[in-house]
Amino acid sequence: MFSHFKTSIKTSVLFLLFTNGSTLLFAGNPGENKMHSTDTFLSEQTEISKEIAPDGFTIPANYTHAIFDFQVNSDISYLNFSHFKKDDAKKMFFQAWLKEKELNHLTLQTDSLRKAYAASANEQKDAISVLILKNESQAIALSQEIPAIYQSARTIEGLYWQSVSIDEVKHFQEKINSFRDSLFQAKEKKKKIENPTPIESDIVINYTEKQKAKEAKPETNSGVVYKIQIGFYKGKTPEAVNRLIKKLSVIRKIEKNTEGKGITTYTTGNLKKWQEAVIMQTQVKQEGVKNATIAAFLNGKRITVEEAKKINKEL
Repeated sequence: MFSHFKTSIKTSVLFLLFTNGSTLLFAGNPGENKMHSTDTFLSEQTEISKEIAPDGFTIPANYTHAIFDFQVNSDISYLNFSHFKKDDAKKMFFQAWLKEKELNHLTLQTDSLRKAYAASANEQKDAISVLILKNESQAIALSQEIPAIYQSARTIEGLYWQSVSIDEVKHFQEKINSFRDSLFQAKEKKKKIENPTPIESDIVINYTEKQKAKEAKPETNSGVVYKIQIGFYKGKTPEAVNRLIKKLSVIRKIEKNTEGKGITTYTTGNLKKWQEAVIMQTQVKQEGVKNATIAAFLNGKRITVEEAKKINKEL
């Protein structure tokens, strides 16, 4: 009876956390340790939205150094807000970027709600299910809205690059390559400081033992997940591929999986929607992986893309 009483208390506390509007969420990129409440996050969004004005738009100071990978066209990609040429496009991208952060928060919150639902008493399940459905509805709306805003920003910037000379395009590409190299060097320097003794490995990235163990047992994702497959190799990975993956790892998390018969696969991304996977596939191809393909998984097990789209009702 005492055990049942403790379970009831735990369930009630979980339920109250979600119903009083103070659910704790990870802020920023997945894996960061900073915690925010839903109210805090919405408050920050409100403050930021005040700065998104038609005239004199500027990126808030705490976001000016953000790193991302935005593919404008087959020749041009941006890694930072300073790379935008048109304020209208920068504003659109920033709005979509914030909405993507909101979508990530919603996803984390919904996952937590599902856990609370599973642990709750029957009389509480209905109320929690309402919150889950509400979050899912908002997530669907955001998933449909975000790509369109990104595309609008891409169109505006694309028109700019169509109007300039080939020399200006080449100069900008050199600038982006230099920027990417500086990111890589900074990451390598930080790695040497944190890990002064190199670890011998055939893997392109000098992982710590802890990271290797995590890589050997990759985190499983529930439901359908799309990943971008960079390549698969039998035996030792070619050195040219190692160099490419090393460069990609500056801005992307690369997962290495060893399958049967000595086959090694490299993937990046954990995407819930087919359209999002198509966009990332295009970006990865432009980053040098010409044969990048989309792979689908269900609860960590590989399935065909057609099966995944059918399960997600994306056909």
